[in-house]
Amino acid sequence: MGSKPKVVQQDPEADAQKAAEKATAEANAKRAGRRTANSDNRSLLGSKAETKTTLGGG
Repeated sequence: MGSKPKVVQQDPEADAQKAAEKATAEANAKRAGRRTANSDNRSLLGSKAETKTTLGGG
């Protein structure tokens, strides 16, 4: 009953560093996802355009 409250050491600089690393990782993941999606869309659009040109040219 007479126990003292637990003291928690706080390190704001370390917390800020962790938050910055997390934000950077999330931003990089979003960019990588966009790059993948964009390259897929370009290849699909390119193949559709070629198909239309072939059909229209005949």
